[in-house]
Amino acid sequence: MSVRNLVLPASREDVRGHHLTAEPASRRRLKFALITLTAFVVLASAAWWQRAPILQELAGWWIISDAPAQADAIVILGGGLDSRPFEAARLYHDGRAPRILVMQPEPGRINELGLLIDYATLTQTLLKRENVPDSAIALLPQTVTSTFDEAKVLAAWAKDNNAHHFLTPTELFHTRRARWVLRRQLESVGADVSMIAINHRRYTAANWWQTEQGLMDFQNEVIKFGMYLCRY
Repeated sequence: MSVRNLVLPASREDVRGHHLTAEPASRRRLKFALITLTAFVVLASAAWWQRAPILQELAGWWIISDAPAQADAIVILGGGLDSRPFEAARLYHDGRAPRILVMQPEPGRINELGLLIDYATLTQTLLKRENVPDSAIALLPQTVTSTFDEAKVLAAWAKDNNAHHFLTPTELFHTRRARWVLRRQLESVGADVSMIAINHRRYTAANWWQTEQGLMDFQNEVIKFGMYLCRY
C-alpha cells in the first residue's frame, strides 16, 4: 500500500468504534480527591486504634528518667509543690545525697502582701514534715524566674562548693527541657545532673493523653523547649 492510498479516519474513533478522547479534568480531580480521602480515613483509623502504643512511645521518648546515683545534692526546682519536695525527701532518706538545695522563685504580689507563704518557705516546711533535718536543707539565696535562671544559680553553687553531680526530681514532661538547660550551665563548671521523673497525680506516661492536664503539660513543654533551643 502506498502512502498516497493511506486514508486516516476523520473522527477520533478507533477501528472498533470506541472513543479515544481523554478523561475530563474534573473527573480526574474527583477521583484523586476520593483516593486521597480514602487513604486519609484509613490512616486516621489505624492511628486511632493504635493511639495508645503510639502516644506511650512518644512519652517514653520525651521523658528523661535517669537511675538515681550518688550525688552531692538533690535540687528542688521552683514549682511542683505536690510532688518535688516529697520525692526529694525520699531520695534523701535513701541516702542518695547529704543535702537538699531549694530554689527561691521570685515572690508574687500575693506573697508580698503576706496573704500567701512563699514557695521556698513552703518547700522547707514540707521537707521538715518529711523528717528532713534543717541541717540538710540549703536555701539558695538568689531569686529565680525560670528554669534557665535556676540553672545559672545551680552552676554558681556547684563552683563555689566543688560539687560535681546533682539529682533533680521533676514532673514527667519537664525533665527533657530541665536537663538540657541544666547541663548546658553545669558543664562549664565540670558538673552534671541526673533527672528523676515523677508521675503526676492525674496521669502517667501510660495514659497522659486521656486527661486535660496531661495534654496541656506536654503541649506547654514542647513549646517551651522550642523557645529554649532558640533563645539559649
